[in-house]
Amino acid sequence: MTRLRIPKVVPKPKDFSKIPWTEEFRDKYPTRKAEKYFTEGMNYEDFRDFLFAEKHVDFRKASLMAHALRTDKGIVRNDNEILLTINFPYCEWRCVNCKRNMYQRAKYQDAYLYYFDAIMREIKLTREIIAKKCYIVKAICYTGNLLALDALELEKVLSQCTYTLSEINVELGNPKFITQEKLAILKKYNVTRIIVNALTFNTVSLRKLCRRYEFKEVYDSFKLIAEFGFDLNIELLVGLPQEHELQLGRNIKLAVELGATGIDLFSRFCPLGNNIEVTTDKNLISEQRKLLEYTSNTMKSFGFNTYFLYCTEVESGCFENVGYTIPNKTCKYLEDKNWAVSTMLGCGLNTETTIVKNLHNTRKSMRNTYDLGQYILGIDEILEKKRKFFE
Repeated sequence: MTRLRIPKVVPKPKDFSKIPWTEEFRDKYPTRKAEKYFTEGMNYEDFRDFLFAEKHVDFRKASLMAHALRTDKGIVRNDNEILLTINFPYCEWRCVNCKRNMYQRAKYQDAYLYYFDAIMREIKLTREIIAKKCYIVKAICYTGNLLALDALELEKVLSQCTYTLSEINVELGNPKFITQEKLAILKKYNVTRIIVNALTFNTVSLRKLCRRYEFKEVYDSFKLIAEFGFDLNIELLVGLPQEHELQLGRNIKLAVELGATGIDLFSRFCPLGNNIEVTTDKNLISEQRKLLEYTSNTMKSFGFNTYFLYCTEVESGCFENVGYTIPNKTCKYLEDKNWAVSTMLGCGLNTETTIVKNLHNTRKSMRNTYDLGQYILGIDEILEKKRKFFE
């Protein structure tokens, strides 16, 4: 008797050139476009399935939106709760993709003595505004490289920014600034989380970005963070040249092994979508979408869920930037900032101050100067402008 041979069915590979966000949801915040379809009694799995079956959204993107909406709906929009950003723009070297104004402390040492005095004055004014307005500081983030300060400066800054029940985050671009002494000071002042702007752990990519270290040289520094018990967010880029699935998978695996409770994947070069060179190359767009699907599936396999989602290059590739977290370890600062729901006070170079009125759906903003010299010499004017901004 002749056995019947059943041909093996090979799934047709996705054509990523034809899988953008559907037109209705091509937006910086696609979840907010979809929220109107979330009805009473619907759970998030039903919402995902509805977007997939009825609105023809790619299933993975529908899943991202469903998880992101769960987080968005969980954010308390209290206009008295604020975020505080304090920027110390120190670096040892400047990455080739950096859009921020960063300075080498060794090269600008004299200027930084004046900068430290100026920002301490702005922090003092900010404390007065917070007290006068009866603001509740939900979360603080020290951006730039706070650990580039010496121990005495570090204590002086942290002692001026103690707010009850605040989540305190320290951003770090250079792991070489980590020392046991400085981490002990952070612990003393109840710092919650360290956010490492790693970008990648790949040696070739680090060299191309002008980051002058290898992962093996900073491994012990990362492990110190875990030993002190800080929550750890690691920010990685999806879309660096010559980084494909192999390199991205390794980056994510290393982040997990280092104990990251949050892994934030930013698409291409610009986390905030400012000054980005928009791509129109169809092959590059397709490759980027493929990488985003791969990283999303990888994060899911490690048990991470979406907690923020927004898109950049909306009119061309519409690439998603996604924050992933393990359960109950959401970073309130990044969550609120990337959903743009809370009033923000900024201190220091190139920081933004925005007053948000959720009830009236209004926002007004001011931004400090981008130039180090202008900030130092113009600090009196900056303080007066901020004082009037809150009157």
